[in-house]
Amino acid sequence: MVTFSKRKNGIYTKLSELSILCGADVGFLIYSGSGKPFTFGSPSFDDVAQRFLHGNHHSGIINGEGYSSSSLIVDAHKKVKMDEFCKNLNNLMEIKTDAEEEKLKMAEAAYAPTLPDDEEEKQLLRRYEEYYEELCEVAAAKIRGRYDASASSSFPQHG
Repeated sequence: MVTFSKRKNGIYTKLSELSILCGADVGFLIYSGSGKPFTFGSPSFDDVAQRFLHGNHHSGIINGEGYSSSSLIVDAHKKVKMDEFCKNLNNLMEIKTDAEEEKLKMAEAAYAPTLPDDEEEKQLLRRYEEYYEELCEVAAAKIRGRYDASASSSFPQHG
């Protein structure tokens, strides 16, 4: 999910740059691993999708009138606001997903096995801890070059 988020944000950045630098209208739809849709559009995803589906091309004319510079500025402002809204919505969806994952982890931790209750299991655990400590001591002694294999007598013999 983290990789998806990073890649998605990088793609959004590149699409925005492409749209600005080339004057291209861009529409992008991607689904996360959990099936949630994320969109990016310039000027908007809906406009690009409608033009793609119905074959309407960007001709510079709306309702028989040409674009004025003020309408282009207003459209650009709307585009920036819509892009910001889409990014915020996508970030909220990511936060929600992260919160759901954290909730799942907490639930799993609540049901995780606890320390042994049986006295026999506790003794076994203590014995393993002693073996671990002795192994650490032997490893340290080997590193110092003073290990004598006969010095360790508490390890069980393998037969």
